[in-house]
Amino acid sequence: MKKRFLVAILMIGLYGIIYLLNYLFFDVYKQYYLYTVSWTTRQVLPVVIFITVCMILSGKWYLTSFISFAGYILGIIFGEAFGAFERDVSPQYLHHGWKIWGFIFILSVLVGVNLERVYNRKYLK
Repeated sequence: MKKRFLVAILMIGLYGIIYLLNYLFFDVYKQYYLYTVSWTTRQVLPVVIFITVCMILSGKWYLTSFISFAGYILGIIFGEAFGAFERDVSPQYLHHGWKIWGFIFILSVLVGVNLERVYNRKYLK
């Protein structure tokens, strides 16, 4: 039980660092504005934190939570790098970083779940 709470606090802290970095450096009207970081922090970060903490507190999904965190970070990096604005599309400018982030994040969750199943099947029998 104690391990669950410690891992949950660790994950909340890691996601909190993402929130803090976004708030200080990457949000709208900041010097180093990055769309994907700002969008994911405002739109989906609370949901991701809630789901991650629930997975950890259920006692089965430690590996999945860490892999999904890595997927969150990689999704932001690749989404910002390859999601570029389409400046010629009106009436708004489109940035596809959120789609890339979503694909990578969902893929990382699926990989984590499959690795968790293999690990549980192999080592916990």
